[in-house]
Amino acid sequence: MKINILQKARILKVPLLVAAVVFFTSCNKELPNANPIIYPYANNSSTTIGSAISTDTSYSFFKAAATRVGMMSVLSDTTKVFTVFLPNNDAFRVSGITSVAVINALPISMVGAIVQYHIIPGQQYTSADVTNTFPDVQLPSYLTIGALPGTTVPLKMFTFPSIRSNGFWVNNIPVISPDLKFQNGVIHLVAGIVNPPSQVLKSAIYSNPNLTYFKAAVARADSGQTGLNRIDSLLGYAVTNMTVLAPNDAAFQTLIFGLAFQSYLNVVRQYHPLTASDTANAIATANGAVAAGPAFLSTNNVTSAQIQGILAYHLLATPNPNTGAFEPNIRAFSVNFSSTPTFYTTMVNSIYAPHPGILTQATFTGPFVTSLKFTGLGTFPPGGAPFSGTAATATSLDNHCVNGVYYVIDKVLLPQ
Repeated sequence: MKINILQKARILKVPLLVAAVVFFTSCNKELPNANPIIYPYANNSSTTIGSAISTDTSYSFFKAAATRVGMMSVLSDTTKVFTVFLPNNDAFRVSGITSVAVINALPISMVGAIVQYHIIPGQQYTSADVTNTFPDVQLPSYLTIGALPGTTVPLKMFTFPSIRSNGFWVNNIPVISPDLKFQNGVIHLVAGIVNPPSQVLKSAIYSNPNLTYFKAAVARADSGQTGLNRIDSLLGYAVTNMTVLAPNDAAFQTLIFGLAFQSYLNVVRQYHPLTASDTANAIATANGAVAAGPAFLSTNNVTSAQIQGILAYHLLATPNPNTGAFEPNIRAFSVNFSSTPTFYTTMVNSIYAPHPGILTQATFTGPFVTSLKFTGLGTFPPGGAPFSGTAATATSLDNHCVNGVYYVIDKVLLPQ
């Protein structure tokens, strides 16, 4: 029997609540809190990370930034251990910071966030400690964003190292020279600055002028839901860990045009064979639907269950190892997707576990992803072979937020 995914009104209710409750254990895999691994000193010397940064002029930009926020003495402490994803001067320049003068002109809060996000305190991880499985491991950086309501524990900002057959990354930044070992830790040189997140998904997506239909779709999908059963609440919840595919406004307009056009013709053909006049009227009706703007999604032309089903297909999800429930619990950067067409499960699997998911393929140029495509199972008009429709292209990659990462895509993906 065919499962009508778009009509399952409760598609997100239980899984989203579960994801919120178990966020400490259901996020990208965090390496266990074991005793630090002590490696031999680099060149059998007693050089600390801080001393190495101070004496090597190729790190003068990072030294200036770390000195400004009081971190150089910390990195020179022989009683502590660190993993540092270290950008050299060239990495700063590639990232748009061209001189020490630029660093000194930045707000000190920004400089502090940049420096601290590159430092993993209390842990010494080499490339051998990073798995090549998906989802990535996650490491708590020195950077915190303060305590959440109801707790005195500051929220750590995580970094996400990964190793695949074609490279070693932290988030979406390549590691160009790994495993430089020193007295109090290990350095991995990176090709650019690893930017810390500054907004939750809700703030970032809702402020994007090209995602107004997506915001309206969330509002319609959340109709009748409360608390963390709402997608809106989950997008704003700082301790979740999500990957969101957000169709842009043009993508939603194309879908709305097609829905209105097809709906008009389906009604007319019940009464007589279609004529050229019918087609013209269908086009006029479809144009009127598009002209209504995002408000169209709040009308009776679509149901909240239909929109909820579509949005569920745009949230990547994996099964909780303890409960088996599919949860939006992974943060996937572009470099984590395979160059071979690969299926990734979504929140649709929470109501229909055998669903194949979304077909994804990344194109790499050197260590960087230059194209990322997502293909949905469904086609429009309905009835085409599975995954035979045109793929959606990510027009904006790796939008990194406190509680996940989002991609802007140019097509709405259909789960059936």
